[in-house]
Amino acid sequence: MKFYKILFLWFALLSLATPHSLLAATFDPNFLISDEEMQNWQSMNRGDIQAFLTEKGGFIATYSAPDKNGVDRPASEIIYRASVDNKINPKYVLVKLQKEQSLITHTNPTQKQLDWATGYGVCDSCSMNDPAIQKHKGFGIQVDSAAAIIRWYYDNVQSQTWIKRAQTPYLIDNTPVTPANLATAFLYTYTPHIQGNQNFWKLWQDWFDQVYPNGSLIKTADSPDVYLIQNGEKRKFKSATALTTRFDPKLILQVPQSELARYADGKDIALPNYAIVFDGITYYLLDYDFKRPFENREVLRQLGFNPEEIIDVTPDEIASYDLGKTISGNSSAPLGRLIQTTESKNLYFVEDGVMHPIFDPAIAQVNFPHLAIEKMSASQLASLNLTFGSTILLKDGTLFGIKGFTEIYVIENGKKRHIASEAVFNGLGYNAKNIIWISEYVGMAHETGEPIYLRNATTPNTAVAQTSSVIVPQKPTQTISPETSTIKNPVDLMVRTPADQVSYTGKIFETPVDAYVVMDYDTGTIHAAKNDTVVRPLASLTKLMTAKIVIDKGLPLQEATTYQAREHKSAYHRYAIAEGDRILNKDIFYSMLVSSNNTAAVMLARTLGYSIEEFATLMNAEAQKLGLTGMSFVESYGYNIKNQGSARDVANLFREILKNDTIASALGTPSHNYSEITSVDDTTSHTESNSNALLRRTGLPYRILASKTGFLHESGSCLVLLVERPSDNKKFILVTMGNPDFGTTTRFDEPSRFASWAVSHF
Repeated sequence: MKFYKILFLWFALLSLATPHSLLAATFDPNFLISDEEMQNWQSMNRGDIQAFLTEKGGFIATYSAPDKNGVDRPASEIIYRASVDNKINPKYVLVKLQKEQSLITHTNPTQKQLDWATGYGVCDSCSMNDPAIQKHKGFGIQVDSAAAIIRWYYDNVQSQTWIKRAQTPYLIDNTPVTPANLATAFLYTYTPHIQGNQNFWKLWQDWFDQVYPNGSLIKTADSPDVYLIQNGEKRKFKSATALTTRFDPKLILQVPQSELARYADGKDIALPNYAIVFDGITYYLLDYDFKRPFENREVLRQLGFNPEEIIDVTPDEIASYDLGKTISGNSSAPLGRLIQTTESKNLYFVEDGVMHPIFDPAIAQVNFPHLAIEKMSASQLASLNLTFGSTILLKDGTLFGIKGFTEIYVIENGKKRHIASEAVFNGLGYNAKNIIWISEYVGMAHETGEPIYLRNATTPNTAVAQTSSVIVPQKPTQTISPETSTIKNPVDLMVRTPADQVSYTGKIFETPVDAYVVMDYDTGTIHAAKNDTVVRPLASLTKLMTAKIVIDKGLPLQEATTYQAREHKSAYHRYAIAEGDRILNKDIFYSMLVSSNNTAAVMLARTLGYSIEEFATLMNAEAQKLGLTGMSFVESYGYNIKNQGSARDVANLFREILKNDTIASALGTPSHNYSEITSVDDTTSHTESNSNALLRRTGLPYRILASKTGFLHESGSCLVLLVERPSDNKKFILVTMGNPDFGTTTRFDEPSRFASWAVSHF
């Protein structure tokens, strides 16, 4: 498929609003959302929430604020944590933010809008300046309170008679309302008005109603007709040839008739792809959504097309095709070519004198199934005098996963949309056999779009739930992802050493932390340890090895790197930079180690010219060289739980890298201020605050000289410190891994107690 052309067409349509061709549901004041939906706290993970905010383009997509505990966090993280802590659907919080203060889409909200983001604590007749409600002020407090009050309603509805109940009639705005369930009753308890809750319902329908992405092939069980979903419309294939010359029929999704009826009819697709047609004046090659005119009939003959295969059409029959590039006598391969160099195995799609890189053979197989790969030497390719064009990405409707990760995506408008859960995957009718697996680098090259949900995740349509119950054949080695687990408490996801396998070295420090090490910095002697050889997820402690590699490989600290989302954006991206911003490599390096920025780690690896896999290979080789036998890596920043190592490995690595002054300086920096070299927006200055909260505590019986944090639900809270005892300047490396305290500030209490014990006992 000529993906780059169609990508251009679809991006031009991105500015359009949600298609009005979808048929609207009817508002029922007695039923707003189900209890299952209200309490589906796992419906969106961190990345999903950030992608949703980014897609909507509002101010809070890049906004950070103090959370309920006073810790500065991105808005997406505040929303995620509020949902997990209170077991309330993050989609509820997102709709609440929009309904109350338009914060999801508002590009320039006032401070008052941010401070009273969900309207919590503000009654109809209250003033926001009322001293009695100031304790509820602040974005982080408002978000958490909005989720917490719904959870409180569920917990207390039987004992508090003022909380509205299901199946109980009420008069609301002079309208009789009998809530069908608790979720609906609670929404009226929070907002006792019909109009306000209708606004809530409409936003929920608009944002989270089931919509098949562009590029989907759908049909019903009782009809052979197949449709392409494109720009909010269904386009019927008039023949099997029209379908099979464009798509693989195995990708067809079976849907209920009611779902098909939601889409307005678009133009039928009647003619085969790559057909030669003649409208009485001009000969055309049909190239997906384009009609490419032949310069003249002689060109048609020269290129070897059979005149008997030409289809006569009327101008109206091809009016819906966009006019493509003219095919001249110089067009030796109007359908394009796939060329792979014999030396480097680099793959390109070549058309009209332009070579477009393809970074994964799977993309060529999906996008250009009609083309065979031609092998030629780099010198032969150079002799063709081709110019470089844009990179080829996966076409719309492609179902894919990233090797080493569990998430599954579908492409729409060139962006990857995360399929929110296995229930959604099955409910939409996808088949696990159709998933293609690509590298992390290629996956990151696709921008992230909004996640995909079912209209009602608790009652998937049996007519479409025909796929395997297992959608991801590639599972992580340790545990499942916290965002998709059915475990109620995220702490239960943490990897723990079985009680009968717990081991100690030296003096014992009583602690719930799963693994610890006390190491003499000067000699490397281990004074005390617990489970120090048990291999665990490293989380962001991974960045210690990343730092060593980029410094050893000669990262030019005084040169700048331009941020390009397709190359650099990481999972859990929270770097407040825009496409085209140029930042000094030294500042990116500090951002990675001071505030533990994931995207910064990717930028540094890419700046040195390495792919994700190539950089991980360097990290693994260095771990072996240093004798860190339990350490292994699959990426550079620690989001993947396959980045693993023991507490002893971490202590030894930390001691090694502190020999480098550049690394030691960054690891010892409480905060780092810098400005962008070139800025494409109004954000030029940055402040990176250290992710180690102990650096902001006073009165500690030790001095912190360097540190690095790490956190995933699977790894638990992790911290490595270089501390100095003031009385004799003796230095210790202290490692804590598997701390079950997930609190944003309290997670540092146990490591601080451990450090105080260490400096007083050795």
